[in-house]
Amino acid sequence: MIEEIKKEYSHFRVRALNVLGFLTYRCTSQCRTCNIWKRNSDSNVNELSKKEWQIILSRLKKYGIQSFEVFGGDALLRKDIIFDMIRYCHSNHIKTYFPTNGNLCDRETINGLIDAGLDSIYLSIDDIEDKHDSIRGVEGTFHRIQKTLDILFDEKSKKNSQYPKVMIITTISNMNFMNLPNIIKYFERYPIDCIYPRNLVEFSKDNIDKSTLDGCSPDPFFVSSKSESHLLNTEQLKEFKQIIKELKKSKSGPYVNFRDIAMAEDKTFVESNYGYKKCHAATTFTVINPNGDVVPCPFYNKYVLGNLLDNDLEDIWGNKKHREFIKLQNDRKIPLCQNCNLPVYHPSVIDSLKYYSIRLKDLIV
Repeated sequence: MIEEIKKEYSHFRVRALNVLGFLTYRCTSQCRTCNIWKRNSDSNVNELSKKEWQIILSRLKKYGIQSFEVFGGDALLRKDIIFDMIRYCHSNHIKTYFPTNGNLCDRETINGLIDAGLDSIYLSIDDIEDKHDSIRGVEGTFHRIQKTLDILFDEKSKKNSQYPKVMIITTISNMNFMNLPNIIKYFERYPIDCIYPRNLVEFSKDNIDKSTLDGCSPDPFFVSSKSESHLLNTEQLKEFKQIIKELKKSKSGPYVNFRDIAMAEDKTFVESNYGYKKCHAATTFTVINPNGDVVPCPFYNKYVLGNLLDNDLEDIWGNKKHREFIKLQNDRKIPLCQNCNLPVYHPSVIDSLKYYSIRLKDLIV
């Protein structure tokens, strides 16, 4: 709870604590629930060099950033910089988080991540075997991520290392919700630290069209790549609630964090409607584009506050343009925000207390 209070204080000060750094928009998946792979998919133009990232990392250290999420696309398409970035962060007490599809995780790569000091790795797994491949849009994806887990735990054992912590991220959609128990059971064979079932996010075209700010149209990547919704319908939601109820009764298997599921209302599952919330991500979570531009939201990659090659974060974060964005968001004038789940992962103290009360209720029941 102390961390939540600190974050609340930073929120009111408009003080960044954490960073999401896009190394690239290029991706080795073609997910049905995401279209980021359609951005600059055949080009690395405007991606920062190793020397340029060194300048930016030194500025983040100077500012006092606490954590860095190494992000893409597929960030392992930038093996020329990723290990040095993690090593620098580790040496300067900046925690590192790395979500990956596992497509490029060979033994050499995994050893590089471990030796660099990576704190946590998040493996995106949406189903088992061919069903996972179908959702991810690339044949052989499940086999590669299974191999990633085998190598990862083998190398951690050899090095007698607790790190990186290993998390499984499963995005719940109408393509896999029935199979969640089997997904959880499958990963009993691995000493993973946690499974996170997460709600599918789909930004509606109507909200996207209504959310142009200062001439900048949003470009959210959580949009179906095949123009069909993958949200649950009302009947599927009833089935899913029963599945979750049964899963919560289980006392065995890997730890499953149901926070995203527990905090969601029915409209979240069937409409991707989270409602308007004051966004702590917009105030404490700096997003850096592949070219060094700083933006207040990963879904507004053209709403540029400044570039970290030109200025310190101190001069960018909380500037006039940034505060205008925050005011519009607080005044509920950005329709796109209704479809966004970032407030779930960057909650207010009040939302955190709500979640803890839900957990307490579950324990009592």
